[in-house]
Amino acid sequence: MKPKKHFSIPFDEGTKAKLEIFRKYFKEWLPVFISSHKNTYWKTIFIYDFFSGEGKDSNGNYGSPLVILDVLNEYKDLVEKTKVKIKVILNEYNYDTLEILQTNINDFDYNRDKIEVKLYNKSFNEFFNEIHPLMQTNPEIPRLMFLDQFGIKEITEEIFQKLTALDRTDFIFFISSSFVRRFNEQTEFSTYIKINKKEFDGKKPFHCHRVIFDYYKSLINNNYRLAPFSIKKGINIYGLIFGSKNTYGLEKFLKVGWNINPHTGDANFNIDEEKIIQGQLSFFDEDNTVKKIALLHRKLERNIFEKKENKMYNLYVETLEFGCLPKHCNEYLRKMEKEKRIEITGNLISDKIHTFANQKDFEIKIL
Repeated sequence: MKPKKHFSIPFDEGTKAKLEIFRKYFKEWLPVFISSHKNTYWKTIFIYDFFSGEGKDSNGNYGSPLVILDVLNEYKDLVEKTKVKIKVILNEYNYDTLEILQTNINDFDYNRDKIEVKLYNKSFNEFFNEIHPLMQTNPEIPRLMFLDQFGIKEITEEIFQKLTALDRTDFIFFISSSFVRRFNEQTEFSTYIKINKKEFDGKKPFHCHRVIFDYYKSLINNNYRLAPFSIKKGINIYGLIFGSKNTYGLEKFLKVGWNINPHTGDANFNIDEEKIIQGQLSFFDEDNTVKKIALLHRKLERNIFEKKENKMYNLYVETLEFGCLPKHCNEYLRKMEKEKRIEITGNLISDKIHTFANQKDFEIKIL
């Protein structure tokens, strides 16, 4: 009954924020994989929405299935020109909800010659485990997955491990972070997510999604890239966790986050209680510096002057893993260069760091 109630009333601001992040990232992701007309690596892309719902709320605001089609319409020219097949996979477990979704899809105007939409009526676990072997067999195919679960129980450790083992697959999944913090010791919660109460001790309630993010990050034993985004809905904190094997994917998701929140990039509210007021300086220097960027600068300081890291690409990756953008790294490097503490070989870049991975002459020299 939860999904039915969810769509029978207007989406709240938290839901709208979640959908807007998905929309913005999809707009960043899509052109990368359909722009090339001579692509030899893949002939098809997949967009999966595993918990689709009805497609829109009572006010006609688009849910994730119609967001997908709406973005594809925004890229109408690219969609018409591309030789890449576009497949949209929508799954909804509740059959009554699925019928409403089918009607909303049928009523929606999109290029049916270029976009194939398939609807399924299965539980998430059954459906994912059914198609997972096919994903492993075809690792070259680009995939974007939106996993908007109700609660926490669907993205288990086993599912998470399978997701992060997939090549050329980006995902965004939703989790009820405040409920994990509140009920993590109850059996029905600890069965799905193994976080102890002590992990939250000493942490502010609105930082609970960061704790959960650290838990998922601890499950990774490869170079898979993750990033969090906290969403405040009333007194509760929910969150998104983004995953990609590629630094370019991580960079694009962080770009979306920093465009929403120019202070921390990982929340739709003042998560670090920043005191910065645009155009107004405080008497205290610490109030005039964004805490997260200040912490990044300290991290870069240690890496360069203590650990003797001199490869720009490695510093950029560290910056992304910290949840910041290349431009935030560059701010620090230019300051150090101006103070004549370092010398930089090569030009600093603001994006697409993956293209610099093999540039051995792009280095930093300590003076």
